[in-house]
Amino acid sequence: MKFKIIFVSFNILIIFSFLIVFIFPVLMFGEDYSLQFLLESWYLGLIFILLLLIINILYFFNKKFLGFLEAENWPELKSFLELKIFKQKKYRMIYIKMYINSCIAVSKINDIERLEKNLRTDKPKLVAKLAFELGLPYILKNDPVQMKSFFGEFLLSDTAYSNWIQWNYCFALLMLNETEDAVKLLKKLAVDDRDPVLQLLSLYMLNPFRSDENISSILEQGKNGLIRKGTKESMINEAGKQHDNIQILFFKKVYNEAVDWLFSGQEG
Repeated sequence: MKFKIIFVSFNILIIFSFLIVFIFPVLMFGEDYSLQFLLESWYLGLIFILLLLIINILYFFNKKFLGFLEAENWPELKSFLELKIFKQKKYRMIYIKMYINSCIAVSKINDIERLEKNLRTDKPKLVAKLAFELGLPYILKNDPVQMKSFFGEFLLSDTAYSNWIQWNYCFALLMLNETEDAVKLLKKLAVDDRDPVLQLLSLYMLNPFRSDENISSILEQGKNGLIRKGTKESMINEAGKQHDNIQILFFKKVYNEAVDWLFSGQEG
């Protein structure tokens, strides 16, 4: 219903704007000026018509998809997207991301690996672009060898989640007791304050190595910087702001522990 209301509202808004633009001159300045205005501004009418056509075409072609999404009917949405992606080869970004979400919602994580295999064959460039999302199965399977292999492949990828990919790689290294390489990368992530959630997790993972003087200094500066930015409650809420970051859901317990550690005043 929400998408339908938005669709109807857009139509009403465009039609109302059209009427204002072309009727207002008639009411205010009379027929002579209005005729001249219409002759000179006919292209505005064409723009309004094109907008109406585009909005209506987009809505009707995506009506089923939007209906499943609005109803949160994940099984049907997943089946619909499987048809679009695997059968019709429509690799739209919104289809792929919603397919990953639906796989998680119905606990069919292995199907994300199937998606990865298809993308590697048909759209290899998208694998690097979506490495963060496609790597979720390796995290959930808790297989550090596969995690290291997958995320290590995309350490230099230029995406919005490039730092999270590096953190996942560090997480795998620590599970494999390859601490030296993990610490090198974590030290870099721990001083990057653009993402407070990721910075805190990086600091928390560095904490066991605080006997190193350089790491101890990074921990002190990083913790003080985060504490100055807000309260314990605001740091917890910070994770909730990252709606697109599905991984936070799976590391919620670890993140809450990190928040407690940050504000405890103890080494932990």
